[in-house]
Amino acid sequence: MPPLEGEESCSMPAEAQHVYVYGITRAEAGRTKADVPLVKGIAGNSVRRLDGDGLAALVSSLAIPAGGPTFDEQLKDPEQTKSLILDHHRVLQCVFDKQTVLPMRFGALFSGDEKVHEALHEHRQAFLDALKRVDDAREWGVKIFCDCPVLRRHLGEKSPAMREAQGELAGATQGRAFFLQRRVAALGEAEIERAVAQHVRESRQRLGEIARAEASLKFQPAAVHGRADDMVWNGAFLVATLAEQRFFAQIEELRRDLEPCGFHFESNGPWPPFSFADYRQEE
Repeated sequence: MPPLEGEESCSMPAEAQHVYVYGITRAEAGRTKADVPLVKGIAGNSVRRLDGDGLAALVSSLAIPAGGPTFDEQLKDPEQTKSLILDHHRVLQCVFDKQTVLPMRFGALFSGDEKVHEALHEHRQAFLDALKRVDDAREWGVKIFCDCPVLRRHLGEKSPAMREAQGELAGATQGRAFFLQRRVAALGEAEIERAVAQHVRESRQRLGEIARAEASLKFQPAAVHGRADDMVWNGAFLVATLAEQRFFAQIEELRRDLEPCGFHFESNGPWPPFSFADYRQEE
């Protein structure tokens, strides 16, 4: 979600009270301002609603004492940032279980309620369009990993180019074998790269035919994902709830098809549509 007009920089001067925004929902008939998630938000503050133009912003007050660290300065502390992000996600997860919510980016800080009302009015139609886009759908993460030694062995058995090169190497003289070994190694790496690209592309296509939208995410280092094999794709899919059964059946089919080649799939979720909340993407 890009910054909104009226949204303040995280490094705004320290003042008595600011307003932190978690997400945008519809101000549906029958809902009251008291109808907010029963969960504490950023820094343990209560969550409330600000209604305007048929929309509702889920917010909480955030006091930044004069002379103390600004919000931007607080984010320089990794442990503090982690705690604040968990607060942000916890509020959205609680709302997401009950109604459609459009997540705001982490750190959406405004100087007061009036600035939030102005943003709801200024971007009303864009917000409504984005909410419609994510209605009755949830975000599911999908990670694809490849055990390259397994894939290399598989290609050595199945790839005509690899079989030909290995056959030539087996019958080569000692002097020629040295150069052929380098050629076989280079060919093997190229075949692995080609196979990974092909299988990732086909997997995304098969899942994308069921999902409403797809987003590519940053790769995670091994220290984060905790696997011995290589991450070859990390992404998210926006899946209508009625299509989730087909979506996960397709993941299981991909697992069966590609596990002999060394590919493994991990899924996670459901999440609020963090990766699909850019209200400007269809303007």
